[in-house]
Parts: sequence; structure tokens; C-alpha cells
Amino acid sequence: MLFWPRLSSPRTAARGQRFVRHVPGTIVALLLATVVVAMLDVPVETIGSKFGGIPQQLPSLALPAFSWELVKQLVAPTLTIALLGAVESLLCARIADKLIDDRHDPNQELMAQGIANFVTPLFGGIPATGTIARTVTNVKSGAASPIAGIIHALTLLAILLIAAPLAAHIPLAVLAAILMLVAWNMGEWHEFARLKNFPVTYRTILLATFFLTVIFDITVAVEVGLILASLFFIYRISQITRIESIPLASAEAGRGVEAYRLFGSLFFGAVSKLEAINDPSRFAGAGAPRVIVFDLTLLISLDTTGIDALDTLRRQLATQGGTLILAGPHEQPSSMLARSGFIERLGADNVVPDMPAALSRANALLASA
Repeated sequence: MLFWPRLSSPRTAARGQRFVRHVPGTIVALLLATVVVAMLDVPVETIGSKFGGIPQQLPSLALPAFSWELVKQLVAPTLTIALLGAVESLLCARIADKLIDDRHDPNQELMAQGIANFVTPLFGGIPATGTIARTVTNVKSGAASPIAGIIHALTLLAILLIAAPLAAHIPLAVLAAILMLVAWNMGEWHEFARLKNFPVTYRTILLATFFLTVIFDITVAVEVGLILASLFFIYRISQITRIESIPLASAEAGRGVEAYRLFGSLFFGAVSKLEAINDPSRFAGAGAPRVIVFDLTLLISLDTTGIDALDTLRRQLATQGGTLILAGPHEQPSSMLARSGFIERLGADNVVPDMPAALSRANALLASA
């Protein structure tokens, strides 16, 4: 299996190169090992001696056992395996797209996989997904469409119904060797050398998932990896989010007007950046701001925690006779502000389309005070 691809060298005839390229080394090793064991009567365990062979028929329908205790035990593993299968399948499809210059439909991929995984357990099957190793092998053997997957399934069906007695002679040692080689090739160990090029968060997720898979199992690894990825995502978005003061000339706004520009996403991980503006001590005394303007044109998203922070600022301004003005909110922030009732509390006149309108509104409020 290791040296078979090397036979496809420039010195090999074109016909020989095509044969080596289209016939996987695993198949050659499987056939040769089976023939050698059968002819020389080598005393090793085979599929037949260990498991009694492969049934030469389709499995019958059998409903699974159901109990509330079993459901409680399987909820977390079921969700983890479903998520892992979806991620693996879509990753495999994207790699196949690059290899054959195509573009897959992710909804169709996941719907088909979900239906298959819902039906196959009723016939004794296990959860399945698209795998990178088999897909890449298929593409390198000349596959260019989903028809190759159908042919693969039909070939397995033919082996099950026709060649099952022959498969009983396959030695388990060669199957172990094939699994070891597949696992080694799927490891993509060269990627570990590239970790130094990525942030520490990516390194932590990859290494934690890798070692948890080896030490425990893939279910634990995926659960912990998802939690780490979520925490690091929150941290990264909170670091991206920032609030900048906008200097205002006297021609633009009168005294007592402050303007700020919000970048990123104002959510529970980033509301602490409003603390300096929300400081109650700023709203006491002669120099307290009378109007605060927020430019929201660069704000991507807003959650209820962010709205609560803005509402706190609105109330503090209102107690001193001041006003909060929001300029240019996009669709998502605008929808959240409306559904939470914040716009009604703030006043629709204080939500304007752009900064010039916001400054004009601020000057009008100062003039009427």
C-alpha cells in the first residue's frame, strides 16, 4: 500500500500508469493478502473465522428499543454525532468542489444525509457521512459527479449479495493495515507544522480536540471543541467591537453635544466598552453632556444586553434633561431596537438616517432647551 503509488513513475508505460492510478493500493493489498492466506493456509484470523462471514442478504427491518432512560443517555451523543456528521460532510463536499471545479448544494447534502441516517438504523445501520478519504480516492480515480457515489454504493451491494462468501477469507490483519494507513493519511500531520502561523485560539482548539479524541473519544472532543470555539468567537468579536469618539467642530454642534461611532457588534461580550460613557459622575455638573449621538452605520449587530446598556444611558441623560440620538442603524440593530420597545421609549424623532441629521436634531434640542 505504501509503495504502490510509486510504481506510477515517468519510466512506467502510459497504460501501466493509468492502471496504478485508478486501482488503489489497498485493493491490491487486500486481494494479494487474501490469496496468500488462502493458498498457503496461513494461521491468521479472517472475517469468516472471527465473525462467521458476511450475511449474504439485506438486513431486515427492526424497530429500536425505546425507553426514557435510554433517551436521556443518548441526547448529547446524538446531537454531537449529528453535528459532527454535518460538518464533516460539508467539509468533504467543499474539498470535492475544489478538486472537480464544481459547487455543491449544502441544503441538499444535509437533507439527504439526514434522511439516510434516519432510515438506516432501522435496518441495523450506523450513522454515515461523506468522508474526505474515500471522496479524494474516488476523485483521483476519475470520479467527477455524484454518480460515482451511487456506483460505489451499488458495488458494495453487489459484494454483499454476490461476493460475501469470498469476503469471508479476507484476513483481519490486512484490514487492520488498511485502517491504520487510512487513519494516518487522514491525520494530515503536516498541518501541525503550520500551527505557528495561526493565533493561539486556533491552536488551542485544534490541539484540545486532537488530544481529547485520542485520550477519550470523538464525542467528548467535539463537545469541548464547540464550547472552546464559541468562547473564543465571543472573545474575538468583543475585541473587534470598539467605540470611538467623534470630534465635533463648533460649526457642527453646540456645546454639550458628544458623538461616538460604534464598530462591530454590541452584545453581552462587548457592553463593558460603554461603561466609560455610562459613568453616572459624567452627568452631574455644569459640563455634563446634554445630547449624546451614536453613529451606528458601522454597527453589524445588536442584542438585548446592548439595548439594556443603551437604555441605561438614555435614562441617565433623561434625568438631567438630556437626550440620546441614534444615527443610521442597519436592519438588524433597527429591528432589535423596534421589537424591544427601545425606539418608543427613546422617541422616533431621535432615530435618524445619518450623522448630519443627528447633529441637526441635537442643535434643535439645544436651541429649544
